Amino acid sequence: MRKLIYALSLVMLMMFVMPSMASAASLFEHHNTTVPQGQTVDDVYVIGGDADVGGHVTGIIVVINGTLHLASTAKVDGVVVVIGGEVHQDSGAVLGDDIYTITLDDATQNSLLLGGGLVLSFWVLQLAGTLLMILIPVAIRLLGKQRIVRFTERYRQDAMGRILYTGFFSGLLLTAISALLLVTVIGIPFLALILLAIIAAMAMGITVVSYRIGDCIKGSEHMADWLKVLIGASVLAAFTAIPLLGWIVFVMVMLLSLGICTQWLAGMRRRKKIK
Repeated sequence: MRKLIYALSLVMLMMFVMPSMASAASLFEHHNTTVPQGQTVDDVYVIGGDADVGGHVTGIIVVINGTLHLASTAKVDGVVVVIGGEVHQDSGAVLGDDIYTITLDDATQNSLLLGGGLVLSFWVLQLAGTLLMILIPVAIRLLGKQRIVRFTERYRQDAMGRILYTGFFSGLLLTAISALLLVTVIGIPFLALILLAIIAAMAMGITVVSYRIGDCIKGSEHMADWLKVLIGASVLAAFTAIPLLGWIVFVMVMLLSLGICTQWLAGMRRRKKIK
């Protein structure tokens, strides 16, 4: 697989580099290539033509949109890659490595389009999620005014450990309740409400965590509050985009968000009892 990736990378490099060294016609027009018996070459690259190899190729062979013929006297030390064509190997041809063929029929093209569409969709969703993760906390801080200012400043950095524990147990409780609601049809609407509440808690929690991250940056004392949130949210979004580590950061932020909202609800309940 490493050799295949190496070969395909060389093909892509040729597409970008070769036009600057040769005319496009000599590269992309149908042009057959022959390595006669007794001749030794390093590598063979053919794009838009057929290749007939009867000699010795010490490197790799790459044929795109063409047919490769390996004569009985052919000897290839490296990997053979044929994209959009066929391989005809005569008896007696010696190969030192594997042959990879990729057909470009309708089924393959549909698979490539479907796979490319899924990858593009995932990338667009990830980009949209990253932008929302940055813009929503900033919007909450700007629109909430003094009420959000008091809310975010209530949770200091030294209390984050206790908030994390609270969020962990709150998450376990919500998971148990969601599992019970999921087995009943009547509980599905309540499950949707719980999901909306978790999303709202995440938004508020990310706002608090982003503000605390921005507040820890040197020289942030003279920054506006929304700018601190913007910087902190950008840092969070950058870490969540890292494979594996991003999921860990996301789970930590989710637990902190649940802990913050749980403590906020508990504080509201205590204040109502006092009144």
